[in-house]
Amino acid sequence: MTQELISTPARRRLTAVRSLRQLEPFHRANAIDDISLYWLPVSEFPIKFRRREWILKFIARLDEDLKQEKQTSENFLLLKYTRTDLNERFVNTMFDYRPMTGMLLAPNQQLPAVPTSMEIKKLTESHSSDGLLNLDHLVPEYCAWFAGEQQPQQRQDFFGAGGMLMLWIDAGQEPVGPKIELPRVLATHPAMKDTNFDAMIRKGARLQHPFLAKSREIFAAHLPDGPAKKHSMFVLPRFNSSHFLDASPDDRQRWFEIFSAYCIESEQDRGILLAFRDPDFDERLIALLEEIKKDGDEYPL
Repeated sequence: MTQELISTPARRRLTAVRSLRQLEPFHRANAIDDISLYWLPVSEFPIKFRRREWILKFIARLDEDLKQEKQTSENFLLLKYTRTDLNERFVNTMFDYRPMTGMLLAPNQQLPAVPTSMEIKKLTESHSSDGLLNLDHLVPEYCAWFAGEQQPQQRQDFFGAGGMLMLWIDAGQEPVGPKIELPRVLATHPAMKDTNFDAMIRKGARLQHPFLAKSREIFAAHLPDGPAKKHSMFVLPRFNSSHFLDASPDDRQRWFEIFSAYCIESEQDRGILLAFRDPDFDERLIALLEEIKKDGDEYPL
């Protein structure tokens, strides 16, 4: 993480009673003041159990706080992490979460170029001793969207390995799903015993939430026209700290047209990045941290 985040004077928006110390374990990026950007360091991924549990409790409290502003959380998982120890869990929860796939790009990142025949030849001749080929650099980064109403359980299942992204977007912007009365023979059929048709209809309506189209408009604008750009359900940013710090205020303002808050497990930053549209989030963050401390939960060092 860049040094600017941790070595600047206390911000003027903190009261005289409060200080940067009360933001701990988070560190505020003071180099920018048009948004609120924080970094929570972790020693390694996967995150150690006690730290992971504390962070999950914090995110749950943050989620409740943002709900008061009619913001709802959406959870995403980088698909390459399904090739790790998360694979079995991902497969076993597919029926419940029904993940949908979109692209993940760093700001202004281009799609991988189609390899030439010579590059393919070199690639096939340079495989590892176990015979496996790493083709990650030939395809875009994809992530799964767990659109639904089980956000806490989704985070419990997948957070901590290093590949989870969370957004908070405007709630209730999608159209209301139609009311469908199923025929009795279908509704009472044994094969439909555990099927929640209302939830399926609501999830279908989520596909019409404005943030999907808006994400393509903002984060895929620089891409050439083609199938990946045209047919992606969504295109989201994979930020690290330098993207926020190096961007112009206009860029950051445009990014936050889609979401009010952004949280990502960033292996590059060796920690959790948390960014808010609100440039004056310090006091609210301190209040959340104090609530956790009152419950006897200290961040494990």
